Amino acid sequence: MIWTFILIVIVVSVVAITYPLFWSKLQCYELPGVAGQDYSLADSWLSALSDLEDDYALGRISNPDYQQQKILLQRGYLEWQVQSGKTED
Repeated sequence: MIWTFILIVIVVSVVAITYPLFWSKLQCYELPGVAGQDYSLADSWLSALSDLEDDYALGRISNPDYQQQKILLQRGYLEWQVQSGKTED
């Protein structure tokens, strides 16, 4: 008798736990609308600038090379902002 009760409790527990995992309705998630601007190029400019600053802080790059590359990356980012019309006031 007690074994039957334990078996029933185990079966009910397993069903109660697995029911939401296998038989629940799957929800479809959609991404919000596509943004008007493509920020992947801006992200690449800022990521390169961040990597350059990390390399300089760790001493992997000399000061003249750092200054030259920093100016190049900052100008590239600013040119992207002007071309895309994303200037901050």
